[in-house]
Amino acid sequence: MKLNEIADISTGLVLSRKRSLTNKEFGYKLLTLKSFNENGYIEDEFLDDFFSEENMKDQYLTKEGDIIVRLSAPNTAVYVEKGQEAIVIPSLFVIIRSSSDDILSKFLNIYLNSPMCKRQLAGDIIGSVLSIVKTSSFKEINVPKYSKDQQQNIINLNELVLKEKRLLNQLLDEKEKYHRAIMNKMFS
Repeated sequence: MKLNEIADISTGLVLSRKRSLTNKEFGYKLLTLKSFNENGYIEDEFLDDFFSEENMKDQYLTKEGDIIVRLSAPNTAVYVEKGQEAIVIPSLFVIIRSSSDDILSKFLNIYLNSPMCKRQLAGDIIGSVLSIVKTSSFKEINVPKYSKDQQQNIINLNELVLKEKRLLNQLLDEKEKYHRAIMNKMFS
């Protein structure tokens, strides 16, 4: 099935149209390229502040279950978790909101980050210095059909993989601290 058959797809806000340099009344957090973790989640510490001339429309604010994808390479997709709502989505990103009861948003996020999906998008990349994908290209992505149980199994497996990666990174950090402490002790 095509992605546009199971989801609503739109582009984020052109920030210059709503940015306020003087009015601090309408303050929001703002997604940035840096706030996208390659493993498919938002890193809150890399969100920016954004002030608008007016209240933002809901279509440009994150909602739990949204999938936001970078239009520039590497086209990483992130899943919006509970507590990450009402963040402004700039035009650097495409917003995908599932409209089907047959597809789980987390599964769709995992699929959009898969090598198979990246290959589908590769043919639609434009630009040589800054490679981007047109929003319309996402509408044509073929999404495989799986039962909800199969989708949930894929989600569970992916969560285990991410947990393992985090633990390995923590172990690496601890080992680096340990080795620095040894070297400091040797030379002090």
